[in-house]
Amino acid sequence: MHYCLINHFDILEKKAKVVTNMKTRHKFTTYLLIVILPLIFLSIIYWMHLERSIQKERQEQAKWAGTVYQEYIDQVISETKKNLELLSLSSSVLYMDDKKTELLLKWIKDTDSRYAGVYWLNRDGVSISGTNKNFNHYYLIEQNDIERAVKTQKAVVAGTKELHNRDFNYFSIFAPILDRDKKVQGFLLAHIRLDHMKKRLKMLSPGHAFILKTKDKTRILDINAERSRNSTWVDVPLTEVDWTLSVKVPDKINTNNMNVFIMLVFFTFFFTHMIYIIVEELIARRNAKNQKLLIERQKIDFVGTLAASTAHEIKNPLTGIKGLVQLLVEKHPEEQDQFYYSVIMKEIERINSIVSEFLILEKPMTQTLSLYDIRSIIAELRPIIESEARHFNIEVEWNIIKEPIRVHCTKDQLKQVILNIAKTVSRPWKLGKS
Repeated sequence: MHYCLINHFDILEKKAKVVTNMKTRHKFTTYLLIVILPLIFLSIIYWMHLERSIQKERQEQAKWAGTVYQEYIDQVISETKKNLELLSLSSSVLYMDDKKTELLLKWIKDTDSRYAGVYWLNRDGVSISGTNKNFNHYYLIEQNDIERAVKTQKAVVAGTKELHNRDFNYFSIFAPILDRDKKVQGFLLAHIRLDHMKKRLKMLSPGHAFILKTKDKTRILDINAERSRNSTWVDVPLTEVDWTLSVKVPDKINTNNMNVFIMLVFFTFFFTHMIYIIVEELIARRNAKNQKLLIERQKIDFVGTLAASTAHEIKNPLTGIKGLVQLLVEKHPEEQDQFYYSVIMKEIERINSIVSEFLILEKPMTQTLSLYDIRSIIAELRPIIESEARHFNIEVEWNIIKEPIRVHCTKDQLKQVILNIAKTVSRPWKLGKS
């Protein structure tokens, strides 16, 4: 019995450890599902949304800067074209006096700081006169540019960048000089200083990087134009010339967007944690209720185990006593002795019956209710009751109705009830006999 109790407590201790481990795993799983995973999931979704919005914002900034740059460059080229086309109308004056021509060209250069030089060219593109005498008798424009100007009879931007000056770079714009018959007699050419344009562009939108390329990908102007693999560029075409302006998308993240992201993560963590606490409270209440039921069940199990152990311990000496009494019954046939022995045997049987009822507590069965006819149950118990009655010299009279009596019950327990009733009814007769 002592060993049985120790074994029972060991089982309870192991169950308690298993329950504790299960609770720990359950809490971790719940925290993971309610707090960690939603926080990670929502953070990733919002970060992706934030990245897209930031990228879109950067691209819009780059496009805006590109639009500002494009408008300025187109304005410079357009104004220069118009000025040269207007000056080309005074071709008769230029032809009449070379000195006046030089003075006019010098005046044009000095009135606008964007000009690096202004030159008078013949029909072959050779410089005849200009602000820089070092370029006299040089081919300042290519043949394909001359053909475009002759064909359109409009001012044209030269396709290549000039590098003749040590101090600054420039590109060329020239307009054809036409006679009354619309025939080209020469060209008026202006060099536009790129360093002057660069300063103006920096003032218009500081901090942006851009590259200005010609149609043949020749870079003629750039600011902070260090390309990297991770950088993104937005291309803005010019309207006055077939060039491309590429503006770099800014790399700096907007601090306001990052603050919003951090606040979202914080509030998400706060709300998910509150939900976790509420869920844990509900689970704790449910577990407390289940734990209470479990303790009650364990108490019943313990009582059943204790009762069964006690019953086994009692039945073993009872068996020995019963065997010895039976030997005495055979050894002493006297009537007085037989009377005493019969009383002892009856009491042993009663003790054995009581102890046997304790064994029911060891193996409690699930209560399964089914529909039975009481008459059939009584029919099964009839031999047992009649045998018990004959043993005590009691007559049993059976009055059973013919109609079935159906009840929902557990068959074995109903049998036990009927047997207990039969024993209770027969008990006065047994006492009277004794």
